[in-house]
Amino acid sequence: MRSRTPKSASRRRAGTPAGTAQGTERRDSWTRIGVALSLLMALAGLAADFFDVLRTPARPAPTPTTATPQAERSPSEQLQYQATVQDGRLDLFKGELHVTTDRTEEVAEWFAVRVLICGPANNDELCLYPAELASVGAAPRRPSTSMTVPAGGRVGVILTAPYSEIEIKDDLNPEGSAQPLTDPTDAATWWWNVRASKPGTYELRGAVFVLAAETDRELVTRETFTIKLTVERTAEYTAKKLWTMTLDVTKWSVPQIITILAAFIGAGAFAAWIRRRLRDPSPG
Repeated sequence: MRSRTPKSASRRRAGTPAGTAQGTERRDSWTRIGVALSLLMALAGLAADFFDVLRTPARPAPTPTTATPQAERSPSEQLQYQATVQDGRLDLFKGELHVTTDRTEEVAEWFAVRVLICGPANNDELCLYPAELASVGAAPRRPSTSMTVPAGGRVGVILTAPYSEIEIKDDLNPEGSAQPLTDPTDAATWWWNVRASKPGTYELRGAVFVLAAETDRELVTRETFTIKLTVERTAEYTAKKLWTMTLDVTKWSVPQIITILAAFIGAGAFAAWIRRRLRDPSPG
């Protein structure tokens, strides 16, 4: 006798493959939808970040510290200084300096030192035939030295001496010793009164400098010159020194004391001999 399978069970077994396929298809659909949503959300996030970047203002540069401004300003100041000096140098030209650098003077007497600087286009007699007086009433003489120096701006000349015996008066020159020599036809003169308190040989030192515009900034290296000064002894100076030494006993030396005593002793003996001759005129 055959066993019979219930129809409901047969229908369930017959419908199983079709249900399984439909379930798998539904799961795949949801999976694809989920992936698509994830991609859309990711794209939306990227778009939001992009628009945020566009809307966000640029971040300002960090404020420098106290030491930073000096470090940043120095190069610009240095460049400005270099540009100023270079521009000033372009306007310079060569001038000619005249000065007597080999002098012989008398001790304790004031004498004048003159420095003359002429532009290359100056045709004045002073620059064509420079001369100076050695002393009052003496014939003019040509300065012993001529040298090329920079000009074309505010030019200055200074005179110094590293000796306590030398006195220099700078009363005749302008304050700061700078004069305008801005044109090739210009000329300028500097004067000093000098004297030496003792005889001997000395060196006076001079220097020429050029300033930029209305500043104290020097445009080029200084040009220097030396004046050899020979100071001679005079009779008046010698007599004065001997008299001063005689009055100042503390400065007497042994030979000086012996000489003075011998002079006094000799004068006394001679006076005694004169007195004897006057009392006894007979010879012997």
